[in-house]
Amino acid sequence: MPNSMGLPGGKHVRLYDAYLDALESQEVFDEDAEEAISINDFPTYMLKLVRHRFLTRFTEIQGIWPSYTRQMDVEDFEESTSSRFGRFADIPERGLGGQYDQLAIREFDNEKIRVKEWGAAFSVTRQMIISDRLNKIAELPGLLAEALARTMSKKAAITCLAANPTMYDGNALISAAHGNLVTTPLLATTVGMGTLQTLDLKFDDMTDDEGYTIVSPGNRTLLIPTELRFVAKAINENELLPNGSSQLEANLVRGLWDNVMIEPFFTDATDYYVLADPTGPLSPIAYITLNGNTTPFLGLKDPGVKAVLGGNDPYSFDFDEIAYKIRHDFHFKPIEWRGIVCSIQ
Repeated sequence: MPNSMGLPGGKHVRLYDAYLDALESQEVFDEDAEEAISINDFPTYMLKLVRHRFLTRFTEIQGIWPSYTRQMDVEDFEESTSSRFGRFADIPERGLGGQYDQLAIREFDNEKIRVKEWGAAFSVTRQMIISDRLNKIAELPGLLAEALARTMSKKAAITCLAANPTMYDGNALISAAHGNLVTTPLLATTVGMGTLQTLDLKFDDMTDDEGYTIVSPGNRTLLIPTELRFVAKAINENELLPNGSSQLEANLVRGLWDNVMIEPFFTDATDYYVLADPTGPLSPIAYITLNGNTTPFLGLKDPGVKAVLGGNDPYSFDFDEIAYKIRHDFHFKPIEWRGIVCSIQ
């Protein structure tokens, strides 16, 4: 029985053969689709396959960056400011019949943000389609999805975190000036426990531009490379830790992390990050979209050729190649250092 794409189940056949068989059996026609499939609509049939395979694969391998970024939407490609209002002063007491004091409204600079356009295209030729005995063309949408997912993960994990970019105040995202840097490794020992206590206390010292203490959420999230996954598990779950003198001591940081996230795209095997508010106002990274659209665009270029003579072979094409395009409007930008502490060795 044909599957949802009209391809015979369990068989490797050329896509065009499957298309013709599906047409003949009326299995390819989708009443919910806007496109009416006809003998000249093989490019549209291919687009359906591309769309289905791409979205399925893209959803599967999108990466973990949505778990440590905050979505910010812009309306166009121009640069925007992410400045914020300052806090109001303490509310004064109003005497009987007295006037209300006017509170000053102040605005403070922050990172400038903008969305960027990313895109690419690929073409499938008539000869490729006719010669595709192993149905390899059906793998192309998945490869395209992997390319986009990989690009987005690298921009978030490497460009915005691992590269430790400079922020609007002239200091690196992770720096002594921002009070969010330690230089000791993650260890499942009492030494490592002491390091994590020092690291966690740095959140208590965070202040805003006016000197007000920032109260961060109580639960912490640990963001690590794959190489540290077993060390993180041990120090977050073990009741006792070795102290270096053949003795065990109580693990005072047990359960400190509400969540442990493994980022496979980190390039350093020892650096790790603790987040106080991964997707909230204190999230370190902004995921910038155009008008909130998070779905990539996939397009089919009209072949624009009509047969007038010849083409009597069973694979008569009105085109020499089918061109597809992918486009996605997004960007990642570090915007907040007060919700992240990192160990860089």
